[in-house]
Amino acid sequence: MAIASSSFSLAAILLIIIMYCCPTGLVEAARKGPAAAGGGDDSAMRERYEKWAADHGRTYKDSLEKARRFEVFRTNALFIDSFNAAGGKKSPRLTTNKFADLTNEEFAEYYGRPFSTPVIGGSGFMYGNVRPSDVPANINWRDRGAVTQVKNQKDCASCWAFSAVAAVEGIHQIRSHNLVALSTQQLLDCSTGRNNHGCNRGDMDEAFRYITSNGGIAAESDYPYEDRALGTCRASGKPVAASIRGFQYVPPNNETALLLAVAHQPVSVALDGVGKVSQFFSSGVFGAMQNETCTTDLNHAMTAVGYGTDEHGTKYWLMKNSWGTDWGEGGYMKIARDVASNTGLCGLAMQPSYPVA
Repeated sequence: MAIASSSFSLAAILLIIIMYCCPTGLVEAARKGPAAAGGGDDSAMRERYEKWAADHGRTYKDSLEKARRFEVFRTNALFIDSFNAAGGKKSPRLTTNKFADLTNEEFAEYYGRPFSTPVIGGSGFMYGNVRPSDVPANINWRDRGAVTQVKNQKDCASCWAFSAVAAVEGIHQIRSHNLVALSTQQLLDCSTGRNNHGCNRGDMDEAFRYITSNGGIAAESDYPYEDRALGTCRASGKPVAASIRGFQYVPPNNETALLLAVAHQPVSVALDGVGKVSQFFSSGVFGAMQNETCTTDLNHAMTAVGYGTDEHGTKYWLMKNSWGTDWGEGGYMKIARDVASNTGLCGLAMQPSYPVA
């Protein structure tokens, strides 16, 4: 009993010393034990990871790979939590989405490919005589029935084909009042010009050239997506669902010109879209705080399907992506407008293009 009393007295004395000498946070950490004081207990993070893995149906080849993926997840989760904690009302929100067990290097390798520099010029710009005051202050082509459901490129770097198809779907609906989901797979298999290489890389202008020269493109229902380039074009005999007469480039490095184009139809856009914030983007306007870093190295393609101004007064572009509805805002992303000189944020104004029906 004497030993127990001595131990109790010593513990009481230590607690009193801690209470008077240490900040409140350390007192609470002392009460909770070494994990809360920075001792490295991963139980909460591991529980978060296991729930994430179950929600996303994630399995791995062995325990070593799972352990490695847990470490990647933890690093990403800490980045996401820190970003969200530091952000204000205008800052975008990030989340541990389906890409949370990929390093950003892996993510960029899977989903990003460099775009070639096109020879822009000579094709005209049909909206060049339109004044900015003549177009709506905001527009959303989804609300006007010119945008099909968000698609998923999966493990194929085929963003270029999805971007081109979305732009053609848009102008086809605007001209015919008939919205048809078109075949991305046909572009992977058949649009094999000098810059188009299936799941490895491609350019939207090459896709537009193919559709023009081919006399059109099939419906997705007749030529469905298979998550890989098959190496053989199977378009023969399939009915044409939409056609275009050609395409034009938006004058480069000019967000006003891009606005005029998007006011009339969805536009294909190349940009730096595989940074860490893009990888985990959940909601809000990317670039609203001008601290979400990106470059002008064009490595991804989306489709500008609108523009507007949010409740905080931030002007944005509305982008349709091809990473499925479980990324971003149902597969969409808002990117800040008129915040970067010339190139547009992340280079989005450097080489936009659109089909002409």
